[in-house]
Amino acid sequence: RAEGLWVGGPVAVSTMVDACEWEQSALLHEYVLERKGELSKFADASDSAAGPSSISPFVPCAASRIPYILQAARIGPEDVLYDLGCGDGIVLFEAARRCGCHCFGVDIDSPCVEAARRRSSELGLDGLCRWAQGDLLQLPKGALGAGASAAFGAEVQQPTVALAFLTGPGLVRIGPWLHEEWKASSRGLRLVTCVESLDTAMDYDDPGAMFSDPNHLG
Repeated sequence: RAEGLWVGGPVAVSTMVDACEWEQSALLHEYVLERKGELSKFADASDSAAGPSSISPFVPCAASRIPYILQAARIGPEDVLYDLGCGDGIVLFEAARRCGCHCFGVDIDSPCVEAARRRSSELGLDGLCRWAQGDLLQLPKGALGAGASAAFGAEVQQPTVALAFLTGPGLVRIGPWLHEEWKASSRGLRLVTCVESLDTAMDYDDPGAMFSDPNHLG
């Protein structure tokens, strides 16, 4: 059964979606649309969310959205949560504090990763949270499975849940790789996507979800 942000009945759903969408849209304007001139300076930077290798700009996740993301992922203290495109790490901080799970964030943007590391230490979450700078498009086969330690370091555990908070086009670009990682996982990997344009979350237990369209799989 697919778990998503559509919870609580029609009235609650409408109110929640409107609130999340408003907050996320405001953050998109603040961090991207109103900073186009500033961000253009990083157009050639390989380690920037505004650079040529990035598949999504950096926009913090709306605080109102996070509880629904964690609910959709069905996260418990026994889980290992990866955030693919973690940005400033806010989702993982909340997951670690609320759920007690181990967390690993990877993002192409070096300043974001360094900020996440600093904030993790300030919050006393270094025992639960790990971080890495990396290009999602270059992650190897098995990075979300048995090859996690080889890809990210011996201290990083294989995930049981992976979150991708990306734009729709960015998600399409890594979709085939995510699908293969999900199929090959020996831990019953749960993939949860959070797409800005849809303001929704879903996992892949539903055969009618993202990968049902063969055009996305080649």
